[in-house]
Amino acid sequence: MVFVPFGKLLDIMFFINKYKNKKEPILEPILRELRFGVAKNSLEKILNNKKYILDFGCGPEAKFYSYLCDKQFKFKTYFGFDPLLKNKNKCPKNMKLINNKQAISRRKYDLISMFAVLEHLDYPNFNYKFITNSIKPGGYLIITTPTKIAKNVLEFLSYKLKIVSKREIEEHKHYFNIEEIESLFKKYKLKPIESKLFELGMNNFVLFKKSEK
Repeated sequence: MVFVPFGKLLDIMFFINKYKNKKEPILEPILRELRFGVAKNSLEKILNNKKYILDFGCGPEAKFYSYLCDKQFKFKTYFGFDPLLKNKNKCPKNMKLINNKQAISRRKYDLISMFAVLEHLDYPNFNYKFITNSIKPGGYLIITTPTKIAKNVLEFLSYKLKIVSKREIEEHKHYFNIEEIESLFKKYKLKPIESKLFELGMNNFVLFKKSEK
């Protein structure tokens, strides 16, 4: 039997209740919260009220911005990039939404996040240089992406149980292990400073730091 702490059970029930009337499968908000949560300690060390964030692949509703605000993180400006963005013109003062890649390179960022994005890109042919060039010297890149063992589980949860987005899973192009992720970004002068598995080994978390030079 798996023991779930009462506090964690309450958290799960809260998120289920919060999102049960939304137009997304019921596990999506829970998995999203787990992805953000695994980065929480790193975010606490990196962010302050002078930092610029680029959330690459932020999704149509930029949920990471809401998470940062809910957890009271301090930052200068959040930039969200996604081709599916909604309501670009209705943003708080510290939030800017963009849906074209050219706009990304107009500034440098202290932190770029890619939560559940890597698996949607054309591996190994995607050119990551425009992303890594946009990180300030000494800045950070956060990656989460499903592991190879997650493939069959996610497809079952999606296609059979319909509690994970079918569209999202159909768009997955590659499943990664940590070594592949670290190797992929080392050539862009990014050093992995924290790597771990979460979600019972079905998701990767890697935090990179860019060289100061």
